[in-house]
Amino acid sequence: MEPDFERRLIRSMSGCSSVSSSPFSSPISSPSPIKHSDRFIPLRSLSQPSAFYIDQEQIHKGPMSDKKSSRESSSNTNTGTNSSTTTGTTVAADRAKDMLTYQALLQNEMFGTHIDCLYDEQHLQNAYSNGNSNHHHTTGTTNQTGNNDTNNNVGTTTTTVVGQGLGSQIHTTAISAINGILTPSPGFLSQSCQQHLPYTNSNSNLLRTRDPNTIFRYCARRNRDDLHYSPYSLSPLSPASIRLLRSPRKQLRKIPKTPFKVLDAPELQDDFYLNLVDWSSTNILAVGLNASVYLWNANTSNVTRLCDLQTESDTVTSVAWSDRGQYVAVGTHKGIVQIWDVATNRKTVSFPRHTARVGALAWNDLCIYSGSRDRFILQNDTRSNKQERKLAGHRQEVCGLKWSPDRQLLASGGNDNRLLVWNQSCSNPIQVYTDHTAAVKAIAWSPHQQGLLASGGGTADRHIRFWNTLTAQNLQSIDTGSQVCNLAWSKHTNELVSTHGYSQHQIVVWKYPSMLQLARLTGHTFRVLYLAVSPDGESIVTGAGDETLRFWNVFTKCRANKESDSVLNLFNKIR
Repeated sequence: MEPDFERRLIRSMSGCSSVSSSPFSSPISSPSPIKHSDRFIPLRSLSQPSAFYIDQEQIHKGPMSDKKSSRESSSNTNTGTNSSTTTGTTVAADRAKDMLTYQALLQNEMFGTHIDCLYDEQHLQNAYSNGNSNHHHTTGTTNQTGNNDTNNNVGTTTTTVVGQGLGSQIHTTAISAINGILTPSPGFLSQSCQQHLPYTNSNSNLLRTRDPNTIFRYCARRNRDDLHYSPYSLSPLSPASIRLLRSPRKQLRKIPKTPFKVLDAPELQDDFYLNLVDWSSTNILAVGLNASVYLWNANTSNVTRLCDLQTESDTVTSVAWSDRGQYVAVGTHKGIVQIWDVATNRKTVSFPRHTARVGALAWNDLCIYSGSRDRFILQNDTRSNKQERKLAGHRQEVCGLKWSPDRQLLASGGNDNRLLVWNQSCSNPIQVYTDHTAAVKAIAWSPHQQGLLASGGGTADRHIRFWNTLTAQNLQSIDTGSQVCNLAWSKHTNELVSTHGYSQHQIVVWKYPSMLQLARLTGHTFRVLYLAVSPDGESIVTGAGDETLRFWNVFTKCRANKESDSVLNLFNKIR
């Protein structure tokens, strides 16, 4: 060791203030001018026990957060308690994430760990609770850590760190919101590093290793099987640290928990097999209330009555808008399908060909498909007033009908627990899925992936299942814990919303394909039986037996492009 470098180290450890006493000083550079490296090198002195420890307080603050912390403390002092609750929570959450990321970087570079991704515990818990039967994640470490944090610290938050050192296992680490201490589990280390770097947590404020020589290892061991690492890269960071910095750590977008509008819907029936709400491409909502169909204009909030079936001693059991929003198909309890012109408020054609109630309707251009309690699906042409096809495949009532976005495949669900797929040329179903154990009413085709079909089962099933109709394969399924009444995909993002009945009466927004719960909305006191998506794809309307229609903002048109202001985000800084 050079005498100058050793002298600077001794002076820095003894507390002497000197320009050359910075731990970032390079040992091979001349005293003037001073150059700084990008890598943190601990003090190399065997006479001081603290040389083998990492300063957790400095890690909590971050490498460049001294001025930021002073500004935050002064602003918090001058701000009242009520007005600073939300801001303080957000700042604390951001600092906790930055601190955790900085700790993960230190572990990657100094201890040879392979932490390359961070998740919020809230979303991981949703994934655990909803995907136990499909993903088989290990959650024992999470429960143990959470219990210890609850007993020791009042204000403790839990964040999940995912590493690739042990294959598909997931390990969690608790972060104290009071002192910001990271107590890693041995699972963070790769199998080779676990033999040489065993952690000891005897002191809660210190993170140390039993072998001091491993701290001074300049470069962590590279994984030769890591395809993301280039041997020509000039970065001093390991591949895991590079992926960690590049991975988005921004919280998932926040979805309002309350509806932005609530409308009364008197006599809205509480029947699982009916479809009484639909939203047109012209931004007009059609609702079937007992024997009448009402139209609510979302642009002007005007309400008009389209038809009244009391004179015919009949009731409305289903409504559906045509693709262009010119006509409304109305299914009745007597098995009649009526076509109404919205512009003139007149009935143009009627198809009295079913022998029981019509609970499901689906348009394909100017042809209307109707599913009935008589177990049949009829195709009628509104231009010629003729029946073109009769599809027989269900053994009980047909309660769900949906066309694929390309209008080539028709999916039908029935009370016989079966999901059938039809094409336009064959009178027999081309695919039959029998995995559901309850009635299949919730059906939705993905607008983002061709052939991807989602379906939901009733009370005895409670599962959302995804099918690849191109290969007739069951992709995945998730237990929602309650009756699945409706499904709808977002038009702009790979997300979907589901409404539920017994026993939770909730609305859930999912992220596909991870099936993380982005939001869980409550407010209805009865089963959420009806669902429709606005033409812009941002809002939904739900209806229930509590005779209310609630409007929610759950989707977004595009992902946010706002860059994070974190000091750890090195890709938006000019260096």
